[in-house]
Amino acid sequence: MIRGLIIRLYPTKQQEVLMYKHIGSMRFVYNWALAKQIENYKKYGKRLSVTELGKELTKLKKTEEYKWLYEVSNATLKEAIRDLDKAYENFFNGSGFPKFKSKKKSEPKFYSRYDKIYFKEDVVNLEKIGKVKYKADY
Repeated sequence: MIRGLIIRLYPTKQQEVLMYKHIGSMRFVYNWALAKQIENYKKYGKRLSVTELGKELTKLKKTEEYKWLYEVSNATLKEAIRDLDKAYENFFNGSGFPKFKSKKKSEPKFYSRYDKIYFKEDVVNLEKIGKVKYKADY
C-alpha cells in the first residue's frame, strides 16, 4: 500500500538557508547542463546522456571555483540533470525547447531521496539539512 503524506515544515533559519542552497544549486546545475547540451550539439550534433552529464558534474565539483556544490546533496544535483533529460524527451515529443531557469520565474523546489528521509515523533530528517520539525496536515 502506498500512502501519501502532506506535511508542513518548520525549519530553523540555518536549515532554511540550506534549503535555499539546495534550490539554487539545483537551478544552477540545470542551467549548466542545458548550456553543456547546447554546446555539445553545436560541436558534435548529438546530445549528452544523463551518465555523461553526471561525470561532467563530478569534474566540475572538483574544481576550486565550484567546491560549494559539495554543501548540498548529490541526489539533488543529479535530479536536476534528470529533469533536463525529461525536458529534452518532451522536446523531441513535440513540446518546446528546454529553457534556462531563472530565480524569479522558477518554482522553489528541490529533490530529496526518499530512502534517506525518516520521521520520528515531530521531526523529519532530510539529507544534508538535518532534523526539521514538522506538522502533518490530514
